[in-house]
Amino acid sequence: MEIVFTAHGHSCDLALHPVSEKTARSIEKYGPEVYSMKALEWWRKGKTATWGMRIDDACSIQVRVDGELIDFDYGSIIANPLRIRRRMYLDSRAKYLCVLGFDNEVCKFSWKWSDVSEYDPSKFEFMVHQWDRIMGEEGYYILDEIRYGNEFASSHDWCDASGFTLVPPRIIDLDEVRRELAEGGPEHIGPAFPSPHHTTPTPKSPE
Repeated sequence: MEIVFTAHGHSCDLALHPVSEKTARSIEKYGPEVYSMKALEWWRKGKTATWGMRIDDACSIQVRVDGELIDFDYGSIIANPLRIRRRMYLDSRAKYLCVLGFDNEVCKFSWKWSDVSEYDPSKFEFMVHQWDRIMGEEGYYILDEIRYGNEFASSHDWCDASGFTLVPPRIIDLDEVRRELAEGGPEHIGPAFPSPHHTTPTPKSPE
């Protein structure tokens, strides 16, 4: 039996970089111009990036078993978002994070499992990040990876990419975030995490 899970919509490549106070000030001063500055060409390097598919109203999900289209519960994908990467920064000594990258490249990504003995939708495990407070947008989910029956896909297919535009860089004040969370503030849902100027933009609704 062969199972193919396909998501067609917006892919993203976003990095959460710890930055110094000096770099944070430069980013706030120059805004999107920082992408063309040599000192910040490392935004796509290292282990700070999250690549995946946005799970939003523009995303189309298809599950096929031996080529036959199967009904699938869309809500199961975003039921249990991860917290691992965010905690890594909160538990560090970093004072600021910078959000860099893109989140609007239209493409299609497929995961395929071959030689599967049975199809059971409960065997899917979705590694999803919820970045409402990081990106300042309600319902901001990123599908990072999928397993079926504790196994990663035997093959992946990424195609039909159409280009992207870079998001405006944003600085997050981690000390303020730690203070909010220590006082019982929400981690996933709510207004955007504060910048060094302590502003908290109201999150926009997903289009």
